[in-house]
Amino acid sequence: MKLKLWAPLACLAVCSLFAGSALAQEDATAPDQNLQNRLRSQLAAGKPFNGDASSAGKTQEPKSDAVVSPDETSACAHTFTSGSGATYLQFCVTVNGNIVEFQSPAGVEQIRQGTFGEGYGICDFNRSTSYYDFSDTGASTNWDAPVLLSHTATSVKIARTTSDGVWTLTQTINSVAGTNPYAKVAMALKNNATPIAGDAEGVYLMRWADSDPDHAGSDGFAQNLDGTIDSAWGYIPISSSSGNDPYGLMIQSVGNSTPASVSVIRDGFALDTANFPDPCNPLANYASPVTRQNSDRPQNQ
Repeated sequence: MKLKLWAPLACLAVCSLFAGSALAQEDATAPDQNLQNRLRSQLAAGKPFNGDASSAGKTQEPKSDAVVSPDETSACAHTFTSGSGATYLQFCVTVNGNIVEFQSPAGVEQIRQGTFGEGYGICDFNRSTSYYDFSDTGASTNWDAPVLLSHTATSVKIARTTSDGVWTLTQTINSVAGTNPYAKVAMALKNNATPIAGDAEGVYLMRWADSDPDHAGSDGFAQNLDGTIDSAWGYIPISSSSGNDPYGLMIQSVGNSTPASVSVIRDGFALDTANFPDPCNPLANYASPVTRQNSDRPQNQ
């Protein structure tokens, strides 16, 4: 089953790196390769958290007692259900726009086990500032409260602005039923600030999930993970002797962004770590592939 994203213990992440004066979102017809290389170098080197990083480095299973944003939550605020049996999909969304339950097919939970971890992160390269909300695993305190823009039987739209007023992230999350049901997440990132003179704006926008297929806790949360440019996935292999069913979760970056004048780099990858990622250094624990059977899986803290 797929958790599709418009734009892991080990975890999954898909990210887009945007650069340009307008800083909306789309693959440029003729990308500025020098700018892309510069931003990739920044990404590889990593920048320190600026803003609240009090929950950086927390383990996922179980949850740390580190101080985090009071807005952090894994409580379901909006639940969507469709289909039955093999086409069954139920997922829920928090008030902050985190998907903290994803059950598909019927009886196979993909996220809501152990510590419930899913969400989004932003790295503002020019201001060396990161913002993130990964539900139970950690959330920075530099966000304003979320604003519910709309809610129907199949969709919810939530906006959230950073406390410094620089960025507004608007998420539209849709439940798409059918023979291969999925959740579709459209993430629109708006720069509210006056552009910094003499330098193009650069920002990294990521979606991250702590994938826990089937009855993950019964075998130490063992699974295999990997990624491509446009996707990342975690799964229980069909050869597994754990007794769990061989299912998994995939995150995909689907479609194009706008406008075409903005340069975009995309990456999907697995993280071989018990910690959620630093949005300003998301590849710090990148691995490909991550192979974990219950005999060699690191024990949870």
